[in-house]
Parts: sequence; structure tokens; C-alpha cells
Amino acid sequence: EQMKNKLDSTKQHLEEKTAQISVQQQLTDKITSMKARIEAYANKKEAVSYLSEHVTIKHEMHVNKLESVKEDMETSETEGKTEEESERYKRMKAGLIDHTERVEALKAMMKENEENFKKREQVKLMLEKQVYLGKRGLRSRQE
Repeated sequence: EQMKNKLDSTKQHLEEKTAQISVQQQLTDKITSMKARIEAYANKKEAVSYLSEHVTIKHEMHVNKLESVKEDMETSETEGKTEEESERYKRMKAGLIDHTERVEALKAMMKENEENFKKREQVKLMLEKQVYLGKRGLRSRQE
């Protein structure tokens, strides 16, 4: 009897230890997965910081180029433009204005086409629903 009690208590203790070990394993798995997610997030964050740094550098380079172009334009203006240069500048400015107007017109057309597409999709869905309901209604009438 005493041996049986000892055996039962040992089995119970073993089961408790097994349960504790499984809980610890689950916690370890959760911690491992959290660690992996944190490392992935840190890598993404690092990549984003490198990318933003690159963008900042590119922006500074473009600003410097723009400033040098402005300086060149100012120096050419102060030196006195020839008629040919001023005519070329006017043509270039008119071309840029024309280009900007065409881009704006294209944007407006794209927006209008997108709205028309959405309307067509809504009509299509509505017609499909009506066809479905019509077929269902025919089936119920036939029965």
C-alpha cells in the first residue's frame, strides 16, 4: 500500500513536471517568435533609416544643383542676354507651360476615366445581382 502511494505521488509529480516543461516550452517558443519579429522590425527600421538618409542626401544634391543653375541663370542675365538666348529661354518657358497644361489635362482625364470605370463596375454588379435574383425567382416559380 505504501509503495503504491509512493508510486502514485511519483507519477503525479512527474505529470506536474511534464506540464511545467510544456508550459516553459510554449513560453520559449513565444519568446523566440517575438525575438524573430523584433529582429525583423529592427532590420526594417534600419533599412528605412538608411533609405531616408539616402533620400536626404539626394535632396541636398538636387538643391545644390538647383542653386548652381539659378546662379548660372543670374550670371547670364547680368552679363546681358543676346536676342537668341532670350528667344530660346522664352520658347523653353512656353514649352514647359504647355507641358504642364497637358499633364494637368491628362490627370483630369484619368480621374474622369476612373470615375466612369467605378460607375460601370457598380452597374455591372447591380445587373449581375438582378440576373441572379431573376434566376432564383424563376426557380421558385417553377417549383
